[in-house]
Amino acid sequence: MRFLALAIFITSLLPIPHSHSSVAEGGLKWVFPTGGKILSSPAVGADGTVYIGSLDGRLYALGHDGTLKWAFDAQGALGASPTIGPDGTIYIGGGVDKFHALSPNGTLRWSFSMRGPLIGSAIGADGTLYITSDSGTVYALNSNGSLKWSFKTGSWMHAAPAIGAEGTVYVAAGEGTVYALNPDGSLRWQFEIEIGSDISSSPAVSADGTIYFGTWDGELYALNPDGSLRWRFAAKGAPWVDSSPAIAEDGTIYVGAGDGGLYAINPDGTLKWRFFAASSVDSSPAIGDDGVIYVGSENGKFYAVNPDGSLRWRFATGDQVSSSPVIAQGTVYFGSWDGKFYAVSCSSQGLADSPWPMFQHDPKHTGRVGGP
Repeated sequence: MRFLALAIFITSLLPIPHSHSSVAEGGLKWVFPTGGKILSSPAVGADGTVYIGSLDGRLYALGHDGTLKWAFDAQGALGASPTIGPDGTIYIGGGVDKFHALSPNGTLRWSFSMRGPLIGSAIGADGTLYITSDSGTVYALNSNGSLKWSFKTGSWMHAAPAIGAEGTVYVAAGEGTVYALNPDGSLRWQFEIEIGSDISSSPAVSADGTIYFGTWDGELYALNPDGSLRWRFAAKGAPWVDSSPAIAEDGTIYVGAGDGGLYAINPDGTLKWRFFAASSVDSSPAIGDDGVIYVGSENGKFYAVNPDGSLRWRFATGDQVSSSPVIAQGTVYFGSWDGKFYAVSCSSQGLADSPWPMFQHDPKHTGRVGGP
């Protein structure tokens, strides 16, 4: 009976294919249904395997054609995005207090117990894992899952960490403070925004070390590498900026906002253009190698926007799209609150060759300047 139930479950998760050879730009290649909403961003391994977590508590490993390779039951909703190590190990959260390391075949390698659910993870050049938890604690782990150090912030955390070129770890806490931590866990500096504003936007780091992040007061901040304020940009009428910024080759910063705008901001903090998506843009944009920007919206639409801010195409899902996309070989991948994972044809063959072209920097979500 248990075997029959498992067979029925796996059958229900078969992808819904479309003819790949005839799929035009902006058309559906395939869709994979899960058992819960998808909030997280997909990660793509070196062999093209796509990993996506769902609120049904499973991490799915999919082939480039949407076929299911395996599914891992994490014993709890997966809202955080997976991270892939240099050896192919996949790192995810689990339940309310676990961090799991999985082998490429989906078997469990080790688990680490922490306070609160996982928010996000990043991997240093030396293989150190940096993870943020809802409890407000930052953990640094060795690749075998042992603890190197931990750092307690002053509040909860809803943003993944980012790692600069010299190894500094940047984390944002909910009470409105950004912390810069040395690789040994000591505090380098901290920057506090105005009282009453929170941060859920994961930082992005530019080639010159500038740190960008959004806030709940509807602003995008740019900090110098020493923690001083470079500038702040107010998205007029936006109640929040939850989206994490992406940085183009020419230094343009793209970020979504709660007023339904996708903003293009010059490196000096002035507005370049604004694309209106009609509903809140909490998804983080990804920049293709041809300059096209991809992002989702609360209205259930997924957008491709040209570098000049004009609409290229839109694709409709059944619910909100807060999942941040990833681009690989002419396909853009993203999830939706309708519980489905989409593969849509696009003109971009990969990511832009820029300092920070997508959420957590790269398709493996290393969250590190210079990552793969």
